[in-house]
Amino acid sequence: MSTFRSFLASIFGRRAPALAIAPAPRVTSVPQEAVNDAQAYGVAVVPATVTPGAWYWQAVRVHHLTPAENGGNHHLYLDILDPALAQEANLQGQRTFGARAKITWDGGEQLVTVDKPLNEPGANFPMWKWQICAAAALGLPGQELPSDRVTGLQTGHPDEAPGNTLFHHSFNVTFVKAQAAVVVYRDSVVYGVVRGAAGRTVTLLRGSEAVAQQPLAADGTFRFADLAAGDYAVAVEGTPLRSAPTTMDGQSQARLDLELILTESVITGRVRNGADRTVQLTRDAAEVATATVASDESYRFGGLAAGVYRVALVGTQAVSDAMTLDGANTATADLVVPGPGKPLAHYVLFGPADHPKTKANLLLAQDYLLAFTPTFGFSATEAAGAGLVTIIGGTDAVSAETEAGLAAGAATVQRIAGSPTEVAAALAQRIAAGRPF
Repeated sequence: MSTFRSFLASIFGRRAPALAIAPAPRVTSVPQEAVNDAQAYGVAVVPATVTPGAWYWQAVRVHHLTPAENGGNHHLYLDILDPALAQEANLQGQRTFGARAKITWDGGEQLVTVDKPLNEPGANFPMWKWQICAAAALGLPGQELPSDRVTGLQTGHPDEAPGNTLFHHSFNVTFVKAQAAVVVYRDSVVYGVVRGAAGRTVTLLRGSEAVAQQPLAADGTFRFADLAAGDYAVAVEGTPLRSAPTTMDGQSQARLDLELILTESVITGRVRNGADRTVQLTRDAAEVATATVASDESYRFGGLAAGVYRVALVGTQAVSDAMTLDGANTATADLVVPGPGKPLAHYVLFGPADHPKTKANLLLAQDYLLAFTPTFGFSATEAAGAGLVTIIGGTDAVSAETEAGLAAGAATVQRIAGSPTEVAAALAQRIAAGRPF
């Protein structure tokens, strides 16, 4: 007979109970599904309060001894197990010898130590009449951890059968060292607005990895939900715009207010008679850039942000109309360099004022005249003072000889003639292209 059972026999005057100690389940550091068959006796398990990933003592088994197991005793039997001590050949090797548990009741408490042999419960505590106890594991001295609390342990239950009578009920509680689950929240939200980018695609980045994409709404808003903890940034596809990283904890929300300032607009054009001359680009009357007109009389300004621009030919009075750019569009502005002795840049020549078709041509050309603001009239002599001449009308109104004479006088000449429909179409084409020639 073991020392423990001899001790019980000396107290109770009877043979120590033959406890049916269920083999401990294979223990891991992962919290287990607790078994409590003593709930009908008012016994409950109060979970420990621990942070995610922290170690604690979990009450994995609470058992009310049957009459045959108890043999008339009134004890609380305890075991404290550590998965680090598990042995393949002997699961009982998980017992943590020297570990302590605390038994508390109204007005008192007592520490018990796990020190019994493996064929007995690790520790025991006799409960007395009307005493209602709670049990919690502490662990080895100096290595105490939080613990589940088993409450409502008492002996004041009715008779059940020989072995369990009033004030003669016992319980077995097993604690196992476990690590609380690390909770991964995926409830963070990154939302906001990107002004000036409606219709573009916005990408959510976690580091260099693209996590999600969505088109921006008509008002430029976006929303990315169900995000785990991490550092996130928002980028607008096809542009250099990218927000600073925002740290999310898996539950937080962050609003981003961004503005896309594009620098992709372009101004192109031609400068008649202006090869190798310098053109100046201004924005709000301030110089932005200059360029040299190419040998084919073309020029180009690129990488422009939104704003209102003009192009001027340096050293002359030639300047374009104002052009509004949005940071992504393209505009065209043609200029004319007056030749030597030619004070006018562009002259639109109509037939004589009394010619039957002149009035009709004037009506057809009014949008063209408003678009490019040239000098216009009915005099070939005046037209000879311009570097660029546009004749509107057939040779019955302005003769071929007049056209040849203007060209011989170092003017660039174009004629727009035909039916009213053909004339209107040719003028509209030039207006749409932004080029008078």
